[in-house]
Amino acid sequence: VRSIATELEPEPLVISLDPHTIGEVFGDARTIAMATDRKDAAVDLIRDASARIDRVRLAVRGARRVRVAALEWLDPPFVAGHWTPQLIEYAGGEDVLGFAGEPSAQRSWEEIALAQPDLVIVMPCGYDAEIAYREAEMHREQLVSLQAGEVVAVDAASYFSRPGPRIIDGLELLAHIIHPELGPENSIPPD
Repeated sequence: VRSIATELEPEPLVISLDPHTIGEVFGDARTIAMATDRKDAAVDLIRDASARIDRVRLAVRGARRVRVAALEWLDPPFVAGHWTPQLIEYAGGEDVLGFAGEPSAQRSWEEIALAQPDLVIVMPCGYDAEIAYREAEMHREQLVSLQAGEVVAVDAASYFSRPGPRIIDGLELLAHIIHPELGPENSIPPD
């Protein structure tokens, strides 16, 4: 079977990307930069992202590790995987169900409750905050049964679902959600 790409002039370069961790996301940025002759831009992007990650990690250093359940889907419930558990850890939390670098995984509401999260973050894959909030409202009973101190709906489409530079914005958002007690004086400055 011939590929359409082989029939195009010039034949396009096909690059397959499938990152699972923060490091792999930025490794893919390097790959794209090399393929598009934008190496300097990638170096600047990765340097900036690394500095922002460091600022967040320093801001939450020594803070209590908040137990977080990140729900990427609610019916059935899926806990977030890939880079999201790393983001939670960097933001001063402990992902009680997800594993960095691993795919999202289906869990039962009972399993989620047994993990005893302090905070539940509703982040349905590909949805904005408004839809995430509506999804949370539709599953209010199950979310309340988790007995977490707080449930927050976020814009997963912008900050968590897609492997790109905006996951660093998501990291900064998570730091504010997980550790609001840090306040403006210890806040992570927006870029």
